[in-house]
Amino acid sequence: MTRLILTLTSLLAGVSVFAQDPYLRPSLETRAAMTNEQGVIPQPFLALTNVNVVDVRSGEILAATTVVVRDGLIVSVGADAPQGARVIDMLGRYMTPGLFEGHFHGGNVDAAQRALVSGVTTAKGASVGGYTDVALRDMVKAGLLVGPDILAAGVYVTPELGNTSAVLMDSRLQKFANKTLHGEDALREVVNINIDRGVDWIKTRSSGLSSRTGGPDALTQVYSDEELRAIVDEAAKRDVPVSCHAHGIEVVIAAIEAGCTSIEHASYIDDEGLRLMKERGTLWIPTYISVVGFQLPHDDYNTTIARQRFPHIDENLRRMIRRGHEMGITILTAVDSGYGPESVYRVSGEINAFIEFGMTPLEALQAATVKSAQAYGLAEQTGAIEAGLQADLLIFDRNPLEQPTVFHNPLMVMSNGRVGLNRHVGKDKVLPGY
Repeated sequence: MTRLILTLTSLLAGVSVFAQDPYLRPSLETRAAMTNEQGVIPQPFLALTNVNVVDVRSGEILAATTVVVRDGLIVSVGADAPQGARVIDMLGRYMTPGLFEGHFHGGNVDAAQRALVSGVTTAKGASVGGYTDVALRDMVKAGLLVGPDILAAGVYVTPELGNTSAVLMDSRLQKFANKTLHGEDALREVVNINIDRGVDWIKTRSSGLSSRTGGPDALTQVYSDEELRAIVDEAAKRDVPVSCHAHGIEVVIAAIEAGCTSIEHASYIDDEGLRLMKERGTLWIPTYISVVGFQLPHDDYNTTIARQRFPHIDENLRRMIRRGHEMGITILTAVDSGYGPESVYRVSGEINAFIEFGMTPLEALQAATVKSAQAYGLAEQTGAIEAGLQADLLIFDRNPLEQPTVFHNPLMVMSNGRVGLNRHVGKDKVLPGY
């Protein structure tokens, strides 16, 4: 346990300062100066020169390269700075694509911006209290907010739906108030309400809600095999994937067999579960770094029971992630956080943990970038530094493939060509507005 805490402290050093970071977002005065009459934040025309670009497909470093960004897109990599672009000398620093967060519980602007300054430029929702993730996604797309792109999950398809405020988010959901959500017809209806409201993914669960408590809920199957299949089938009719919260091995297997696109957590997975994942091509989102966070004095959940229970989960996930990687299972980065002020864990910690469990630094970075983009159907939009893709970019002062702990402290974060964090100080100090 001592070794674990020392390792975690090293991995997470400096991350918690984001809550007070003066670069978290611009002042109201600055924000007003940056926006046009419609409140849209411009996407500057920039030539970022003398930057070492990490090719996440090959691991090659493109030394002293110029990356041109215009209208939110990467225009060129390696060409000369075009006339009219503002030239920013990056002083030999290193550039990677922005990171993917595969289990995002953030439902407000502050959470989205805390995720952004930690290096997350794309976040796959894991459900919030209503459809606030849909609103955040649309604000970012409209240029009203500098934040990560969001794959919204909307209302959690869970038996407890009727006892949450989510039933107030759509008049069609109110019939489920004070009721448990069960039955194939009811589940199909909630799936369609979510999709009608514009979600990108459906989030459901096959196990009890939490692995943080002392009870057996993490091992209990809450939806029958038939109900799980109904959820997946109804979402598939409208071409929407399904992610499934699952902890115990039996509920993991049930979710895989039902056809869920991804399994979230799988805390107690074993070799049988891994073999089935491999056979079905199921994505695994282990959210390992949250297991780390639950054992620390300050985190989003901060439960004493977790600190007693999670060392066992920690041990199993370490072993299984290593084995799953060896088997060729697609394992992707995720945090399982609402990115509240007390959160101390980030995707950067997940990357470093994956390296500890046997991935090379390049493989761990791929899990957080290009492989996530491919898995989530976004490979033609983001995930790499290539002409035509979104300008989702991070800047570091050292080579992250040689010193991956630098992922904890990006010097600059750009999402859709808009700068959300800038600690890069060059010859002309900083970018305008920051």
